[in-house]
Amino acid sequence: MNDIGRVPTSRGAVLGWMARLSSLVINSVFLLILCLAVTNEDKPQGPAVTVLVLLALTVAASFAAWRWERAGGALVVAGGFCLGLAAYSASLALGLGSSGLLGTFIYSAPFVLVGTLFWISGGRVTDDSTE
Repeated sequence: MNDIGRVPTSRGAVLGWMARLSSLVINSVFLLILCLAVTNEDKPQGPAVTVLVLLALTVAASFAAWRWERAGGALVVAGGFCLGLAAYSASLALGLGSSGLLGTFIYSAPFVLVGTLFWISGGRVTDDSTE
């Protein structure tokens, strides 16, 4: 029995591994932010709690996308958009004004990118019978 597999060479497989690697990097950064916010002396209050809960749900959806690429990718994209809206509303509540758009972009864009990569890689057709 040969247990050694070939290195994936199709575009879909490369795109899937690129999605996994980028999600690993992005999730590690945002999990660090989440841990620092939760373990800080000053506990988050008000709109920040909503952002942190949505951040945790989006990270969980990103890890679920490792198994179910298409559905997980759609959840990550939706979570990224919801996270951006929550970050923008939190910035307005804190009185940041137009600089809140930067926070919205920082929170939402990485997850929308990763979710899109998972969604596209999940749509590929895998036909192992040709090998």
